[in-house]
Amino acid sequence: MDDSVPAGFHSTMQRWLDNSEAMTEIARTAADSIELDFQRDLESQKMRTYPLLSPDSLAAALVDGSGRIVAASPVFVAEKAERYVDAALVSQVLRTGQTRVAPVAIESIDGGLDPVIFAYGAGLQAASWILPAEIRDRAERASGHVVVLATITSLRATPLKAACESFGLTGLQTRVAMATIRCGTIKQAAAQLDISYDTAREALSEAMRRVGVDRLPALVASLASLAFGVLPEGSAAGLLEDIWGLSPRQAALATLIAEGLSRDVAAQRLGISRATAKKELDRTYGCLGVSSAAALARAVIEAQALSCTTAATQGQVALAHDHAEPLRLMPRPDGTRIAWSDYGPASGKPVLVVHSSMTSRPVSRALVAALQAAGGRPIAIDRPGFGMSDPLPGMEPGRHDPFAAAARDVLSVCHKLKITSLDVVARGGAQHVLALADTDPALLDRVVLVNPDPHTEETGRRWGPMGAVKEAYFRNPRLVALMVRMISAHLTQERVARMMERSFAGSPPDLDALRDPRIRIDYYRAVRMFATGRVAGYVNEQIALATATRPAPRPRHKRWTILIGEHDALHDPADVRAYWQAVLPGAGFVEVAGAGRLLAMTDASLVARTLTDIPSR
Repeated sequence: MDDSVPAGFHSTMQRWLDNSEAMTEIARTAADSIELDFQRDLESQKMRTYPLLSPDSLAAALVDGSGRIVAASPVFVAEKAERYVDAALVSQVLRTGQTRVAPVAIESIDGGLDPVIFAYGAGLQAASWILPAEIRDRAERASGHVVVLATITSLRATPLKAACESFGLTGLQTRVAMATIRCGTIKQAAAQLDISYDTAREALSEAMRRVGVDRLPALVASLASLAFGVLPEGSAAGLLEDIWGLSPRQAALATLIAEGLSRDVAAQRLGISRATAKKELDRTYGCLGVSSAAALARAVIEAQALSCTTAATQGQVALAHDHAEPLRLMPRPDGTRIAWSDYGPASGKPVLVVHSSMTSRPVSRALVAALQAAGGRPIAIDRPGFGMSDPLPGMEPGRHDPFAAAARDVLSVCHKLKITSLDVVARGGAQHVLALADTDPALLDRVVLVNPDPHTEETGRRWGPMGAVKEAYFRNPRLVALMVRMISAHLTQERVARMMERSFAGSPPDLDALRDPRIRIDYYRAVRMFATGRVAGYVNEQIALATATRPAPRPRHKRWTILIGEHDALHDPADVRAYWQAVLPGAGFVEVAGAGRLLAMTDASLVARTLTDIPSR
């Protein structure tokens, strides 16, 4: 059993995977007892979340007992971090077996000093950290060696530039933002770039508008955090106390400043006077060796990243794959964010690729290639609370229509990209497409729905682990929030593969598809964000599917085609067809022989061809 997941999560998940028929029957007859069991097994256990780090963010090395480098990641080598390895700490770690974390002042590009955190762990123990594969494999076999990690990412050009590009910053805005993160103040950044202070300030002001923040520390924290990858929500206060010797109040104050709060607002939040906050902040600056709130924000993010990196996660969720998503971010009017990917080319016809309620934005490589080959420009958007898109403030589960609320984000992205008409391919998420068509009928041209899920009704066949879960949600919607804690705790790549094999046991084509490593990886890419704790969208939509009524017929949707696989481990294909024929009487229906629930991944060319066969308006 994996020690990184509490025993209660393991035993509860095993019941649903191994005894799905029994769990379905219990859900039908005694759903409240399932809730009590969840509360007993899971309530005392904190929801386990994982980071999703970019490989470029990991400055790691394996050293021998004398501190000599045995193996190092490209980032560690590029930053010449071996100069700062402390042989005395290496010896101490080998002697005591205890992990040590120490701040180090390294030379900056302008000749000054930057505070960076180094962590040291004995090889076998540190093999459970999030590490580049080449370092982890060597560490597992190396006794008498120490793993060294350094938080250098927020100073590096490549990941920082990518973070700036995600928000659509211009070249000047990117250069000024990166210089400010490195230097800590606008004045120093302007001097380093040899531009006027006013030019730098104006560039940062526009950068903050594009990122959706109104204070410089929040801009630094947003960009530095994204440079590392995706960090779970949580405070770095504990590590700030351990590394820098801050008091609990100083660490809490530093964390709030890094979130973009002013000193006065942070003081009010902590229940201390302005004078006390100023005194504590001055002491904090001195402890960290920084002179500005922006530099403090960077230090807080680095502490949080190191805390995630040295967590015992076996490295299974940690790293993004080489085929990174073309992530773009934009703020809503309230400052929360929308995430989308534009796969291009710009000359293609826009195709909105809609994710299901059990996945997020990343589109399988096969479907992207097929749509592009057919002249399309695939664009995918995380709905609110999914992936990198923030939840909508004030929208409580069960008290709003999440599919309709998400339509506003689509319109915002289309407005930004100057898109007035688009096609749609939905891998599930059909309710969102209906809501989008209701919100702006002129926007949608041709639509293909692939294996669209009906909302849960009293009748209808449900089998396998996914069917048991659907039945439980229908009988007791409160189970959604409890169940997602269990699911998220198991979202490592290996465990997702095992869960998929159990869940698709009744669908031969899906089981065949899972033998393709590309499909397994693409599916994992689409669900892995849940492991970081970003589950609000799943909760909202699953409750909506469990409690909604059948939508009214839309007879005017005639440029719509529904593809239904012959095999489905969750629904009876005949039930799916009957349901959607009642809702979309003017649509075309195609039953795909030999296809399963993963049809959009296994038969991507068929999906693209079906779309282009629909007459465009």
